[in-house]
Amino acid sequence: MAGVGTRYATGSVTAWDSPLRRLSRFDGVTFHRVEPGSVTAPYVHVFIHGWQPGYRLLERMYAIGDRVPSLPTWDPRLVDALGRTLNSYHAQLLEALDALGDDHCVLHYSWIDEAATDLDMMMAYRSRQATQINGRRLALGLQESLGTDQAQLHLIGHSHGSAVAVHAAAALARTPRQVTLLDAPENGISRLSGAANLIDVVLPRIKPGRDAEHPFVDSYASVFGRPYNRKPGLSEVVDVSLYGGLAFRPTFVDAISGAHLYAIDWYALSVREAHQGVGYGWSPLHGMDVKGLFPSYHSRRRKRSLVMRRRTEWLRLFGGRRKVPMITRPSRITSAELHLSLRSPAAAQVLRILPGDGLIEFDIQMTGGDGTEELHLDLDAVPVFVAQSRFPIPRSGRYIVLADGAAGDHLLTARLVTGKPASDAPTDSPRASITNITLVSWPDAALGFTVERVTTTAFVTGVIAGTLGTVTTQTLVRGVRRVVRVLAAVYRSQR
Repeated sequence: MAGVGTRYATGSVTAWDSPLRRLSRFDGVTFHRVEPGSVTAPYVHVFIHGWQPGYRLLERMYAIGDRVPSLPTWDPRLVDALGRTLNSYHAQLLEALDALGDDHCVLHYSWIDEAATDLDMMMAYRSRQATQINGRRLALGLQESLGTDQAQLHLIGHSHGSAVAVHAAAALARTPRQVTLLDAPENGISRLSGAANLIDVVLPRIKPGRDAEHPFVDSYASVFGRPYNRKPGLSEVVDVSLYGGLAFRPTFVDAISGAHLYAIDWYALSVREAHQGVGYGWSPLHGMDVKGLFPSYHSRRRKRSLVMRRRTEWLRLFGGRRKVPMITRPSRITSAELHLSLRSPAAAQVLRILPGDGLIEFDIQMTGGDGTEELHLDLDAVPVFVAQSRFPIPRSGRYIVLADGAAGDHLLTARLVTGKPASDAPTDSPRASITNITLVSWPDAALGFTVERVTTTAFVTGVIAGTLGTVTTQTLVRGVRRVVRVLAAVYRSQR
């Protein structure tokens, strides 16, 4: 079983999920395994796929048959109802990035075992739930695979992959040079269904900017995205609105999916035609100066999709760009502390979440061991965080987004995962502590996703729509009756 070994946690043997096995190097034709320290190119582009509805049973069937933890996204057996391989939807972008030259390394991160669901639009929240843990896994995989500290790192995420990219950027000790978000779901529809990334609370932690000291962040919305630069602390983000159109498809869902994927095809085109100076053409990795870029652009011509127009930002007419930090309420420091060792490798704490709470922040101390020990955190039994002692997590990456669950009690669980059983614990055995656990809230924090909230919203919406429809119908019927009566009276008077 490739990439799997024996690890110990809470006294039992568990499967070891190496983050490195989820990465693959693309050479323009095929994919290759990534070895530790093997990535030495000056420019490294990492593509992260998003939610994959309809692939869950297929992925599980082949993974179990092959006796592997999961299938990679690029496995040719993963095909949809149209007979297209899953990777064919990303191939244009990967090929365009590889064609940039030998100085550019193209990596693909796969998390389809957690991103794939049944073909049900209400299952999107399950994919989004896995974005936090996979962002931390991607950060670990990159730190293990990079053989140079001078690499210019470019994270490119589509759909929920954009959330994975942002969480990875926050967890890296050295922030990437650029983070590109392709139709990151944030609008009202995605928030109602639980599919929204809610990364506008995380992006300020990586401090987007327009100079060499800060990562350049650009976002391209084709269906479900919405602007980030209007949010506090995100004025340096470049937002682009794309028009993919609703091409003729067998079903409405297929048409929406095609428009959602349009952001990938558009960015691939901008890579191939970088001389146009938009998309990848204005990237700092392409040698462009991003300081003069406008906060917002839009493209409305499908046949001339690289023709950009600036979007007027009225706030600029009254004092320039907003450069204010995220306004938070006073943070609540809890009394919770979790201490772990080989003899006590697990601990848990109940946290009371109040309305408006959006983040859990904390400090980590990991000592002893050989550097491969890992700290795993779960929130309400959902994996959300992983850290390895040899790769310290910066302050920007020590958080958990409260994207699920209503206000109330929630369970935070910590596990210390090592390669040694408790019986072999030496005097310098590994230890881990989670301290200064703090709940951060702000007035406009988005409500977390719950099935009850969606059901209630759908019920109330149905009641309102039904009531309005009934009232409208009754009004029209009464109006028609009155017109008929008037016409009948006129007809009788004329006789």
